[in-house]
Amino acid sequence: MSSKIRRAAQYGVLATSTLLVSLLAGAAMAQDATPSADNTDVSDASVKEVIVRAERSKAAANAPSKASLEQSQPQSIVSRPFIDQAVSETADFTSIAALSPSAASAGAANGAGWGEAKLTLRGFQDGQYNISYDGIAFGDTNDPTHHSNSFFPASTVGATIVDRGPGVAGDFGQSNYGGQVQLFSNKITDDQNVTLRESIGSFGAYQSVAVVQTGKVEELGGLKGFVNVQVNGAKGEQTYSPLHANNLTMKFTLPLGETWSLTAFATKNYNYSHNNDNAGATLTQVAANGKDFNLSNDPTKSTYYGYNYIIKDTNFEYLKAEGDLLGFKTESTAYGYFYKNNTFTSTDVTHADLIGDTNAYGAYVTNSVFAKAKTPSNPNDVIGYNKLNEYHVLGDISRASRDFGFGTLHLGLWLEKSSTNRHRYDYDATLGVNTPDNREKPLCSSYTFDAGSGKYTCVATTDPQWNATQYQETSKWWQTQMSADFEWHVTDNLTITPGLKHVDMKRTVAGPVIKGDKSRQPQNASNTFSKTFQFLTANYRLTKNWSVYGQYATGGLLPSLSTLYSADPTKNTVEPQTTTNYQVGTVWQSAHIAADFDVYKIEVNNLITEDPVDTGFYFNSGKAKYDGMEGQVSYAFDFGLTAFVNGSVNNTKDQAGYSLTKAPKNTFGAGALYGHGPLKVALTYKRVGEQYMKTDPTDYLVKAYDSTDAAVNYDFSDRYRLKFQVSNLADHRAVTQIKPFKGAAAFDQYYFQSGRNVQLTLIAKF
Repeated sequence: MSSKIRRAAQYGVLATSTLLVSLLAGAAMAQDATPSADNTDVSDASVKEVIVRAERSKAAANAPSKASLEQSQPQSIVSRPFIDQAVSETADFTSIAALSPSAASAGAANGAGWGEAKLTLRGFQDGQYNISYDGIAFGDTNDPTHHSNSFFPASTVGATIVDRGPGVAGDFGQSNYGGQVQLFSNKITDDQNVTLRESIGSFGAYQSVAVVQTGKVEELGGLKGFVNVQVNGAKGEQTYSPLHANNLTMKFTLPLGETWSLTAFATKNYNYSHNNDNAGATLTQVAANGKDFNLSNDPTKSTYYGYNYIIKDTNFEYLKAEGDLLGFKTESTAYGYFYKNNTFTSTDVTHADLIGDTNAYGAYVTNSVFAKAKTPSNPNDVIGYNKLNEYHVLGDISRASRDFGFGTLHLGLWLEKSSTNRHRYDYDATLGVNTPDNREKPLCSSYTFDAGSGKYTCVATTDPQWNATQYQETSKWWQTQMSADFEWHVTDNLTITPGLKHVDMKRTVAGPVIKGDKSRQPQNASNTFSKTFQFLTANYRLTKNWSVYGQYATGGLLPSLSTLYSADPTKNTVEPQTTTNYQVGTVWQSAHIAADFDVYKIEVNNLITEDPVDTGFYFNSGKAKYDGMEGQVSYAFDFGLTAFVNGSVNNTKDQAGYSLTKAPKNTFGAGALYGHGPLKVALTYKRVGEQYMKTDPTDYLVKAYDSTDAAVNYDFSDRYRLKFQVSNLADHRAVTQIKPFKGAAAFDQYYFQSGRNVQLTLIAKF
């Protein structure tokens, strides 16, 4: 099928869905939404209220992704019952969020949960939108990117809300730019119980989860909470790529008087995996070894699994107090999180298995000379490096709101600081990690500036101390965000909410050897940013079960740490990248139908660009545009079947008119869920449209790929349930990503869909 025909078909699906909504709305305009049972599974009151409102109809309650009649921007809500019923037990948050329109994730190539996966929203990449857990945005400290299997596995996610837009003024984070993925912890129950989940599956996978709910302990003032323990592992679908992980999560809440409560949360996660720091396979490697090729058992090559392993330790904790104070509903959350990635890896696996002309790229079986080595200590050995990324983040989020009858005032304050230690040390992998490899460029003691050419030249030192150190640095940030908005109830049906958010941030970096080819020198640099963003939203209730909404909002993305990797940081004049968002939509619900549809236009300004002539210097230049439309419809039949369809058309263009990279042109999802008595069945389908991996050449066009998942649950009694789940039912192995190589296309790295993954889970509750 040609791309034009496919595009026409996708527009047709969305148009048909929109027409269906209009016809059904006209036929049942006066029909009120029938309340459904409260089957939410989150404990935070505000989150629970959002989900309950979204699930007023049976169709919305059963749909995998739904919207709320009260929303003021496009939003998709995925609650715990669906996650529990249909999502792979070993999955991560990207698999959950990918069920919604405009969201796309291929999952981990090594199997669900057995590696890192990335998520795009409307074409915005990881790091261009916020991810939060219980309202706390988290991410790396060099830029706000994320590691999908490092903090919160699926068993610790009680609900997910995907905001396709910059949110409201009080949504705090570094990247209020392309949207937000909100993750929420599980529910604390009033009754005492224990739930055990034992899973086995493809690729030698196993997982054990135990959840102990204490119930309300009156002797301790009504304290209640849970402890969640998870242990899992797998050989992995890819060759010689096992992973083992442990997670411990605890959450407790204590009432304090009539209006106050205290909630404590903590989680610790540990991962050990065999993988290369720059994983992916060349087409030559794929032709010789298959699509599952990753690592080998040959110690003469850089793909040897013993040279490639990654150890990750993380923890995340918060203490939240909330209650009434001087007429305000207030809450304050003090939090901290820690991330440590200690990677031991060969320098480049793409050249390890190529043979032929000794003058050609990749001719070196051991990979040591070609792979960026300048003067390797032992040219015939495999060379590697140790990479450390370790950071601590501490912060506090305080909020206050007051209802004045005709509207509600919301105030917010976010304070946060971070401390990061990073290094990369080269070593001889053949001889062991304690044998340095002296192959780096000379360290620059200073730079001289040539006014004629406008370039900086390195004045090298002969000090051999740093010959095995690519970089060694520490960095910090201090940031403050303040917000205010007023939810004005103009009439019983119309709500307008104007808001403002002000952002201040200072970032520093220091070290004897700074990262970056251009700026291999000692450095102590800093930059400061200040920006104010505006928000204006409106929601109008046409009837009790039909609303329309609109949003104008500005968003921003703070510059990454790399903008300080410069011979002369004072020459960098970067400011935050900004977006201006315009979007309108509608939500309609009845007893059997839930539907929503929206269109959006986003203008991007101040794109941060590296100087193409004199690398290492950054400036703001260029623009980009995002626009599209999105929709989702669910229909609940009386006999227990709910069918759904969702989709999006997403256009992205840079200022030259080219499509932005890694931005799918469309998404499409469909499926059905059936429940009757002890039996529950789920069938879901997701298609991700074509996307470019480079700006324009068709050789780097990744074609559309899709996956069909199925799950069958059977309750044998109130205590025992059996879950059979299959991911990628058709065993599709399409290309999902290409990582271009700077020197030659022969060394581009390819990534493929994980194959069919079967899991069997026994669930027992006592």
